[in-house]
Amino acid sequence: LEFSVDFCRGCGYFEPCAVGIKIHDAARTSQMIRRAPTTYWKSEEWQKEMLKIESCINCGLCASRCPYELNTPALLRKNLEDYKKIISGEIEV
Repeated sequence: LEFSVDFCRGCGYFEPCAVGIKIHDAARTSQMIRRAPTTYWKSEEWQKEMLKIESCINCGLCASRCPYELNTPALLRKNLEDYKKIISGEIEV
């Protein structure tokens, strides 16, 4: 079994984030919003959490802690862009 190079397994080793991003969930939002009931993932509360990604200071601490050597800041930005398209209705889930 081979995983994609940007697949977060949700191990939690990267926590805590210096600016309070809930990395554990934010890094997997693109997958979760498509597989789980969307009420939580589309909530106003979660939308605010996802926007915290915009405040990432690219300190690299999360990436340095990742046992799978993911580029966590890039993965978060990718998930945020996808998420914005889903929330806006550009992408249907």
